[in-house]
Amino acid sequence: MVAGVTMFLNSDLVLKIFFLLNPLSSVPLLFLAYKRKMDVRKVAVYSVGLALLVAFGFVLLGPLLFQVYGIGLDSFRVAGGVLVFLLGLSMARDKDGDYDKAKPDDLINIIATPLLTGPATLSFLIITTAEVGAASVIANLVGAFALVAFLFLLITYFIRKVNLSYIMFISRLFGLFLVALGIEMMVAGLKVLMFS
Repeated sequence: MVAGVTMFLNSDLVLKIFFLLNPLSSVPLLFLAYKRKMDVRKVAVYSVGLALLVAFGFVLLGPLLFQVYGIGLDSFRVAGGVLVFLLGLSMARDKDGDYDKAKPDDLINIIATPLLTGPATLSFLIITTAEVGAASVIANLVGAFALVAFLFLLITYFIRKVNLSYIMFISRLFGLFLVALGIEMMVAGLKVLMFS
C-alpha cells in the first residue's frame, strides 16, 4: 500500500498545496487560543482534520462542477488563477483578518476554512484533480497536510517562545509564491482560450 501511495507522490505538488494552505497565516489564531487558555493542540489537530475533510470533499466532488455548470477547465483555470493571485497578494501585503472577537468554538472552523482551505486552495485542487486525477491529488494532499500538522504541533509545543512577527514575515513570503502561481495558472488558461 505504501508503494502505491508513493507512486502518486510528487514533491512539487505537495509543496504547491502546502504553500496554498499557508499554515503560518493560522498561527495568530493558535496564539489567540493559547491566550484564551484553550487546548491549543486540540485546536490545531481538529482544524487540520476538518480542513482535510473539506479538501477531500472538493477533490472528489469538484470535477462534477464542470459537468453541472458546463464550465471548461481552462475557464476555471483562469478564475482559479485570479483567486490564487488575490490570495497571494493579500498575504504579501499583510492583510490579516480581525479574529480577536471570534468565539472559542469558532476558532477551529476559521482555521480549517477559510484559512487553510479557502476558495483559492479549493479551486487549485479541483483544477489539479481534473488534470492528474483524484488518486494523485489525494496522495499529495495527505503529504501536504502531514507537513501542516507537523508544523502546527511544533508551534504548539514552542508557543511561548515563538516570535509572531517572524512567522508573519515568512507567511508574506509564501504570498509572493502564490502571486506567481496565480499568474502561471491564468496564463496557462488564457493561452488555450485565446489560441484554440
